[in-house]
Amino acid sequence: MMARPYCVVVALLLLAEVSGFKEGASNPGFVARITRKGLEYARRFGVAILKKELSTIKLPDFSGSFKVGWIKSVSYDFYRLKIHYFELRNSDLRLRPRQGVRASLSNNYVFVSGNWKVKKAFITLDGTFDVNVDGISISVSLNLGKDQSGRPTASVSRCRNSIGHISVDISGQLSWILNLFHERIENNFKNILEQKICEMVRKSTTSHLEPYLRSLPVISMIDQVASIDYSLVGAPQVTSQVLDTPFKGEFFGQNWHSPAPFDAPPIRLPEKHDHMVYFAVSEYVFNTASRVYHQAGRMNFTIQNRHIPRDSPIHRHTSSFRAIIPQLARLHPNMELELETSPESAPFLTFTPGSVTLTPVIDIQVFALLPTSSDRKPLFQLRVTTNVSATINVNSDRIVGSVTPGSKLKLELKHSNIRFINVELMEAILNYYALHTLYPSLNAKLEEGFPLPLPRDTHLNSLELRVHENFLLLGANLD
Repeated sequence: MMARPYCVVVALLLLAEVSGFKEGASNPGFVARITRKGLEYARRFGVAILKKELSTIKLPDFSGSFKVGWIKSVSYDFYRLKIHYFELRNSDLRLRPRQGVRASLSNNYVFVSGNWKVKKAFITLDGTFDVNVDGISISVSLNLGKDQSGRPTASVSRCRNSIGHISVDISGQLSWILNLFHERIENNFKNILEQKICEMVRKSTTSHLEPYLRSLPVISMIDQVASIDYSLVGAPQVTSQVLDTPFKGEFFGQNWHSPAPFDAPPIRLPEKHDHMVYFAVSEYVFNTASRVYHQAGRMNFTIQNRHIPRDSPIHRHTSSFRAIIPQLARLHPNMELELETSPESAPFLTFTPGSVTLTPVIDIQVFALLPTSSDRKPLFQLRVTTNVSATINVNSDRIVGSVTPGSKLKLELKHSNIRFINVELMEAILNYYALHTLYPSLNAKLEEGFPLPLPRDTHLNSLELRVHENFLLLGANLD
């Protein structure tokens, strides 16, 4: 009688503070929280699906027998049962602390029609019937957990149901015979339905919900370089107010998947219930991404003349650096210069209340392009340090970002094959090109962002984003 009960909670399972995780569990990089407001959204979502899918549910046939005077025992069958109308009057979806969720339907009504036939020896009579079933109540409790692959699990821990009243109207050949025993048939119908409802609920959970959860992807491909691991690091945690689900949230390379050499810091979510859902994203997520792109060489930039704006007064040419390196133009006249920039190590973000900072250390190797061959002559190497502020935002279903310099580039000469270099003037030039070349290139990549693990066709609105210690917190409502 209940249409795929997993539909009522599937949105909840997909959206579902890391308090109370089992001993030994890893800290998550990403936590999704659904509040009681979000639970109400999930209830409405589930009821809408329930109404839509009722017409596809096949009710079980049932049979019985009765005695008619000297004819003695007569068997009957009710089959081809079809739901024509279902009125969902009351529904409820609640959190069960430390266990899971409970979905309830109460005082509901259904109108069913079908066919009947009776048999006695070689005689068969048949016809049609209508059934009005009122006061249907169903309560299903689901325990939530995770499997070894990091996917969510759900199992029926308890199911109860009751039926208030059944009225059967029988028509067809000699239907008056059956109508004589309508009370017995109605009671039989009621008993069978009460037995079948929870059986159907458990069967639906086993055949639909559990396979669906096992099919959920725990890896999301970002691009040709990186993917992100969204597997669970612990079972969903349930209180009377919220459901929290902890995801690993670790980036890894497409061609290799070595564990990050650092751990995710703990996330301690504030007690916030204003929005339907909250997403806590640890600095660990961004720093594993930085590690992957650094190891893949995607943070290395080669700056050539074609990267310089045409209206720039300075180009990558030895003659342009006469004031900075006087002997450069004499030693290598009329040669283009090429700069290779690369971080000494993967730059890591640091989250503190209200701010996100980045302190990269960058090596810059300068080469002269020899005009008679494809070779390059190394000239000097610089070490650059700076402080960068980052802005994190949410664009639809992706977390995006941008960076702005928090301080000017500080330059240090690491090695030189040329006797004299005006480091201060070089520092000023590099600050100019960082603003016009390096930061725009980095921001272009950050604008692509990475996806939030949302159910299909789910959109966020009324967004609120705050930076806390070790993580940023996004609060949102759902369309």
